[in-house]
Formats: sequence, C-alpha cells, structure tokens
Amino acid sequence: MKFRNGIIIAMITFVAFIVTLALVINSKDTELISEDYYIQEKSFNQDYAAQQRAADYKNPIKINLKNKGLIFTNESSLEIEKIDLSFVLMNNGTADFSIKDHVLGTVISTDKLSKGVYEVQIRYHIQNEPFMQVISWHYE
Repeated sequence: MKFRNGIIIAMITFVAFIVTLALVINSKDTELISEDYYIQEKSFNQDYAAQQRAADYKNPIKINLKNKGLIFTNESSLEIEKIDLSFVLMNNGTADFSIKDHVLGTVISTDKLSKGVYEVQIRYHIQNEPFMQVISWHYE
C-alpha cells in the first residue's frame, strides 16, 4: 500500500510541475517575431552598410585620451566635421549616454565616464551617405 501511495504522490507532483511550467512559459512574452521585425531588419541592414562604408575608408575616426578628456580626430582626407556619438558601458545601462553634432577635435570631459569597457558608436555623413564606426574602448 505504501508503494502505491508513493507512486500516486510522485505522479501528482510531476503533473503539478508540468502545469506550473506551462503557466510560467505562457506568462512570458516569447514571440519569435516581433511586430516591428521588418523595421528592425531594415535598421540592421542600414547599420551594416554604414559600417562597411567606414571600413572601406579604414575607419577614419580615432579616439585619443589626453588630460582627462577624449578627443575624436579624423585621420583621413574625408571631409568630416561633426559626428554623433553613443557611449554604451557594458553591463551598466545607467552609464550610457549620447552626444549629437560633436565637432571633431574638441575635448569631451571624462568626468561623465565610469570605469569599464565601452562600445562607442560613431556616426557621420559624407555626401549624404551614412557612415558608422563601432569601437570597443576601455576606460580605466
């Protein structure tokens, strides 16, 4: 009799586990295709093309750290005056920030920066064509 009761309890526990698992999975938003899938795909393709254009010109924008300031310079003959910057600190979303229309050669204070590895996205236009560089940069 004890053996039979043990099997019944094990079966009830297993069914309860399966039901709980099904409820948890159904409560999560697990759609594989989002409603804005095509917009996201278009943006991804445009970013990829912009990165390829920058790579074709050997990624002309460089980062230099000087006297508690960052300086972005154009190391090519391309006519680039202003850039848009996005600083993304890995594993710390609160430290992310962006700068629009930054003039090349001017200093950005490092006072805003936290220590860590940043992904720096640099966007600019040359003859109405978008360019994008992505640099992994470590700030200590």
